[in-house]
Amino acid sequence: MKILIVCDDESVSARILPPLREAGHAVDIVDRPVEADAVLRGGHFDGIVLDLQRDAHAGLEWLRGLRQRRVRLPVLILTAPDAVDARIDAIDAGADDHLDAPFDPRELVARCGGLIRGNGGVSRADVVTCGELVIDSRKREVRHGSVPVELTPREWSILEYLVLHAGTAVTKERLLRAITGWDEQLAPNAIEVYVSRLRTKLSGTGTRISTLRGIGYRLEQPEESLQNAHW
Repeated sequence: MKILIVCDDESVSARILPPLREAGHAVDIVDRPVEADAVLRGGHFDGIVLDLQRDAHAGLEWLRGLRQRRVRLPVLILTAPDAVDARIDAIDAGADDHLDAPFDPRELVARCGGLIRGNGGVSRADVVTCGELVIDSRKREVRHGSVPVELTPREWSILEYLVLHAGTAVTKERLLRAITGWDEQLAPNAIEVYVSRLRTKLSGTGTRISTLRGIGYRLEQPEESLQNAHW
């Protein structure tokens, strides 16, 4: 999943960026809300973390504008511990959840995951089946029956994205944008390497990643599992 962080405090960004990436999320960061508009227009994101600790007014105005434009991405706000009014105003403006500083980065990761799975109110199952695979998005675990399938964070992100778009073509460029942030350098052929590793690990599970020549990839699965393979 890809998350946009809107934060003008480098110390806060430095705290929350590593755990989000370790959890397998691709992350982009902008300093000011006005910069976020251009970023959102130019790419695909699954959620937003908006820091209101320094300039709550500017952040709230941007959030109101976001909702007025009917952008339904889930938004988690970060607020100072005594900023009760800012929290209330943010919820009224369309925020989906909030965290008060100081907070444990692990809770931030958990809350972001919950919001993204909910997708701004659209229900997603925490556990889905795909062929003989069982994919637990809350625990970030994949099992073949009762046997765990060990995936790296990057492999998990690719599988998650392909499952979310099961049965449809996903270009390499789209997949690359979905799993990397601006400051992460990943060559297009690296996607081929990760997909090759995934294929090896998914062998015998009934889940197959097809290569669409000149386009990208598509996750294939048995017909009976298609209805269950959507978060």
